[in-house]
Amino acid sequence: MNLIQIKLSVFLQKKNIGMIKNTIDIWPKAFSESAGKPKLFQGLSEASLQKILQNSILQNYENGRTLVQQGDEPEYVYFIVKGRMRTLRTNMDGDEATIRMLESGDTCMEAATFMGGKSPIAVQTAEDTRLMLIPSSFVKKFVLQDNQFAANLLEIVTHHYKNALHQIDAMAIKTPIQRVGYYFLQKHIEQGKNDLAFELPFKKSTIANHLGMTPETFSRTLGQIKKMGIEVEGEKIRIKDAYTLCHFCDLDTAHECTLSNKENCPHCPMHNESRH
Repeated sequence: MNLIQIKLSVFLQKKNIGMIKNTIDIWPKAFSESAGKPKLFQGLSEASLQKILQNSILQNYENGRTLVQQGDEPEYVYFIVKGRMRTLRTNMDGDEATIRMLESGDTCMEAATFMGGKSPIAVQTAEDTRLMLIPSSFVKKFVLQDNQFAANLLEIVTHHYKNALHQIDAMAIKTPIQRVGYYFLQKHIEQGKNDLAFELPFKKSTIANHLGMTPETFSRTLGQIKKMGIEVEGEKIRIKDAYTLCHFCDLDTAHECTLSNKENCPHCPMHNESRH
């Protein structure tokens, strides 16, 4: 190692920045045990993967750290190795709206990278978080060189677009109980297993903000939803059976649900209506 490399290594250590040596750094064992490679890296050749790693860095951030301010120039696409973040918008009075809640394996700032101009959102960590920072300049060039990488990004952005439609739909026409129930259903399906209990991944105040309601309304709604066989104990949600949340199902969640069209599925009101 020459003098320049030594100085660079010391600088990175002081800044809590790490160079990426291999894929173990960016998807821990937990990813392999759940859904395999994160969407951003699926189907990539080893050469393409290594090129991304060589142009990216790892960095740890403490809880509550703002990484991007609304109106900043996008510098990176962020991949969450471990931890949680949220994207948000703020008005002139300082009121916040949580747009997306992100967990390990998720990415953000993909769309903003290609929009041109300033970022329409802010990005903030929701707990101590380890991130892979992929320079926006590299991403813009690499999508023209690697079709699979471009397709992965397009699929991610499309998924976010669909979620945004659901969020608008919830704000406009769904009751508080429908919003909370639908959110619980999504979390239950995302587990990929038939567990009847799951933990809320974010603070209740953050979830309430994302769903367009005050913390007080969210708390009242949790009390009302217990009558439907949904128990709330702190951050833990427990449902009576695998079909308890079917009342909140729609065509998108039905497509992702492993219980869709099973023996008991027709008892869901939505499916009954579709059969008449």
